[in-house]
Amino acid sequence: MLRSRNALVVLIAALCAIGAGVYVVIAAAGSRGEPEAATLAPTKQEAARLSPVAAGPQAKAVLVRAVDPERATLEGRIYRADPAGGGTPELQKDPACLRFYQAGGSALCLTVARSGVDFRAKIMDRTGRVRHTLTLTGVPSRARVAPNGRLGSMTTFVTGDSYTTPGQFSTRTTVLDMAKGRPLVDLEKFAVTRDGKRIQSQDFNFWGVTFARDSDEIYATLATGGHHYLVHGRVSTRSFEVVRDNVECPSLSPDGTRIAFKSRDGRPWHWRLHVLDLRTGADVATAETRPIDDQAEWLDNTRLLYGEGVDVWAVPADGSGRPQRFLADAASPSTQR
Repeated sequence: MLRSRNALVVLIAALCAIGAGVYVVIAAAGSRGEPEAATLAPTKQEAARLSPVAAGPQAKAVLVRAVDPERATLEGRIYRADPAGGGTPELQKDPACLRFYQAGGSALCLTVARSGVDFRAKIMDRTGRVRHTLTLTGVPSRARVAPNGRLGSMTTFVTGDSYTTPGQFSTRTTVLDMAKGRPLVDLEKFAVTRDGKRIQSQDFNFWGVTFARDSDEIYATLATGGHHYLVHGRVSTRSFEVVRDNVECPSLSPDGTRIAFKSRDGRPWHWRLHVLDLRTGADVATAETRPIDDQAEWLDNTRLLYGEGVDVWAVPADGSGRPQRFLADAASPSTQR
């Protein structure tokens, strides 16, 4: 396992929930195992296969949360990485986060208070200045911010601590007004319809929100009755419509035409990373065959970023190519456009 020569050790609060006092080691770059790390510029052959979809605007940077390989579930400071991958990231923000996402000049950092038992959400501006702080009801799981920065969402485990225990966990997903720093609505307040009929159940669990450009249109996962539905709706109407089954942690492409998601493939606790074309209904499995338990991030309209192990990886969204390590010892990527 390779690490940066100049590792930065940061002492942080103990996480009572997992019973360990810990530190965060920032490993700026490096590769381990196979395949070897590589830049993400596609070859001419790959570009030809990806040609039906334009790559879109070039990413300016990718923000990541640093990961201590020995204690990957702990907080890490936020670094700015080159969109080509690899290299040595620069320290961007001082707050340490368990989950992080930034878009449209607003950032959401889910963290743990100094007591070690109280979890909090910090709403920050693009410079890292904390504008608002909210108390969380459980262990942080997912964070997203709309492309225009107006709304954000956060998911916490209220009971249980993993999506791998059906019926034994409960989530709470809240949409936030990022400017005012207050909760706007709990997704459990949304009316849900399937095939034109209203459905309701006490076992509803929502997570994995992704926003369209206007921030009002959203997609999410609804788990109920052993199913994991992709739901689509609007914050303004407080409503969802079921789109299809076996979709978790959706992520809308920058051009709004496709959804990246993780799909259970029949093996216990094993998800495959897929891409759904919203226009045609075509469903393509990516070349990443390892079990991915993460909400993917679009680097551009043709490539996905996601966490695997303690690193961030990338893979073409059309099923071609192969996974490539984007950055070692990192998590929670958010592309800055």
